[in-house]
Amino acid sequence: MEKDMIEEYEKNERLFISQVKSLAEKKSFGELRTSSRETKDAAESFAAVYLAVQKGLGVTPFDTQICAGAALDDTAVVELATGEGKTISAVFAAYYSVIQGLHVNIFTFNDYLAARDCEWMRPVYELLGVSVSFVSEQLSAEARRAAYKADVTYSTVKECGFDYLRDFLAESPEKLVSGKLERAIVDEADSVLIDEARIPLVAAGNVEIEQDKELANVFSYVKTLLPEDYEVSIETESAYLTDEGARKTEKHYHLNNLYDEENNALLIRLNDSLKALYVVAENRDYIVKNGEICLIDRFTGRVAEGRHFPGTLQSAVELKHGLNVTERGITMATIAIQNFVRLFPRISGMTGTAQTAKDEFDSMYGMIVKHIEPNTPSARTDLPIFICYNSEVKLRAVADEIAAAHEKGQPVLVGTDSIAQSEELSLLLDERGIAHAVLNAKNDESEAEIISNAGKFGAVTISTNMAGRGVDIKLGGADEKERERVLEAGGLYVIGTFLAESERINNQLKGRAGRQGDPGQSRLFVSLDEEIMERCKLKKLVGSRHYPAPSENELTDKVLIREVMRVQRISQGKTLDERVRLMKFSMINEKHRQQVFDARRAYLIDERCSDFWEKEDPQLAKKLGTELEKKAILCVLNRCWADYLEYTSALREGIHLSAIGGKDPAEEYNIACENYYLDLEEQISERMSEFLTGAKKGNTSIPFPEKTWTYLLADNGDELERRSLMSVLFGDDETDEEEIPAVEEAAPTEAEPKRGFFAKLFGKK
Repeated sequence: MEKDMIEEYEKNERLFISQVKSLAEKKSFGELRTSSRETKDAAESFAAVYLAVQKGLGVTPFDTQICAGAALDDTAVVELATGEGKTISAVFAAYYSVIQGLHVNIFTFNDYLAARDCEWMRPVYELLGVSVSFVSEQLSAEARRAAYKADVTYSTVKECGFDYLRDFLAESPEKLVSGKLERAIVDEADSVLIDEARIPLVAAGNVEIEQDKELANVFSYVKTLLPEDYEVSIETESAYLTDEGARKTEKHYHLNNLYDEENNALLIRLNDSLKALYVVAENRDYIVKNGEICLIDRFTGRVAEGRHFPGTLQSAVELKHGLNVTERGITMATIAIQNFVRLFPRISGMTGTAQTAKDEFDSMYGMIVKHIEPNTPSARTDLPIFICYNSEVKLRAVADEIAAAHEKGQPVLVGTDSIAQSEELSLLLDERGIAHAVLNAKNDESEAEIISNAGKFGAVTISTNMAGRGVDIKLGGADEKERERVLEAGGLYVIGTFLAESERINNQLKGRAGRQGDPGQSRLFVSLDEEIMERCKLKKLVGSRHYPAPSENELTDKVLIREVMRVQRISQGKTLDERVRLMKFSMINEKHRQQVFDARRAYLIDERCSDFWEKEDPQLAKKLGTELEKKAILCVLNRCWADYLEYTSALREGIHLSAIGGKDPAEEYNIACENYYLDLEEQISERMSEFLTGAKKGNTSIPFPEKTWTYLLADNGDELERRSLMSVLFGDDETDEEEIPAVEEAAPTEAEPKRGFFAKLFGKK
């Protein structure tokens, strides 16, 4: 049955492509542009774009690009190999949406690509009579407003999401920035919708800010603790006090019980100070640049612009390096990337690596994955995995492999997992006298130029993970002058130096070679001392009989190779669990946020009028006027929502302890949030009364923030999975050997009936 459906689908695809090309041959461009807008026919629309690409760019779209465009019009994630032309494919779907009256947001991976793709495709859009613009971090509010008024707006999800949050803080309709959220096409969809999905976008203001005066003292105390006073969990990337450390801390602060509710604020500062000192690491999780802590995106190796560690962790890391503690204000609005994207009624995406995440695209977004065969079949050779005992041996083996390829002029692109590793490898190449370029978070402003030349004859480029994503690597360099020489040398050789948390991450790097049917090679080098091996208990998986003794040679034991690859599957399961766990905890918050945002916007644009003052003092309300009351209700909603966010943040820190009583932390969290939210109406009424009382005394000022910030949090929800107090007290092991296979078994089988999104999330029938 499934085979028949696939054959029917492919038959319809071929028929549609044939119709598009036939129309492009029979009708003039002018005719197609006019008739497509009148009939809103898909084939005519695509034929108009087909001719506009020919006229505007001087290239003829591939059949695969037409096919990808058609899939993008559906609720699908299109898997299209690197170099196959995703940028043009998006124009087909965008134009068809525009003529249906929808505003289209095309989300790219970074600001550089948003500007590049907008200007690159501008001639096509202009021929079609479609306005196009882009939004980047540097644009003013006025320029952003204009950009969102275009038919098609290119930007990152981050910038568009920040503008959405800024609108929640707007004092008047004239200060609204973002446009209609109707249609989204997401480039590099796996990175944006899965890897970065849980990252919260944050808007903060400087209303009544109080600097944390206690943190510096707590941090100084934590630095005096001995190794036996705390434990570090690699698995949950957290640190916490042992029994001895808790007793010592209670004595130092004169407390009866550190874990009493009234000591929560102190406990948070203690845990964040421990994490800053012993968990997060410079040149892996962040760098210090121009006197600031700059976080590194673990998936891309780039500096994550504007991103901060959550809570007091950011300040603790600043104290660790003797920096001034930065002012970030009170959190006034926040939304996770995945929740922001869901605000668009129509979403589709495209990427080179989607197949391994198809179940998550389905469960999280209701999106199918559609693989598009490349226009030219891949000629890349993927060599077997190379396993080493430790990182030192691995990097020497990688350096030897680079030297062998470099000797024959074959260009090499190496993906490392950290700045430290890229610099280590650079030193080894210096010792061998091999010229090379290093691209990491310390010099990522040169990214596009370095990556575009990575295909030159004899070039060696070391990059952190997937730096340069979205930039084509052409054989022979950006101008392809040495293309023939590089072809003779074997094409681009891509080397990975770490086992990623997800197979997709390794595949993304691998996919840089073999562009548009070019020859190329790839190979993955890993070592047994990588953090992922310890987190997923490789030694227990392999067993003492197969776990090797220290060796300088390649490890070839078949059981070892099998279990190393299993580690990645376990890790994929854990990161999916992380995302699902955070989704469980954020669902109630998202419901509340949507209600508050909708109510505030209704007051802002006069769809709804406040009657709080009218009920309390009709004469004074009339005298003060509706505009002042409108400003008051807008301010009160902002302040009450900021209090809600502060409450829920503190609640998350201790909710895991509810598991001791046999309760579900997610359920308890949702109940507590709902109860707090139900009290908001009373809080709003009380605050409106306070404003009215002040107005009676002649104080009619409404305190909106004088300054606002936007930033991202690095949120993995580790506080939701901390070990329970019982396990801390009695020293239970975090993960029993018997539990490990369950990670793989957790994925639903093909025979399991499909369930709804919320049922899947909470495991209900």
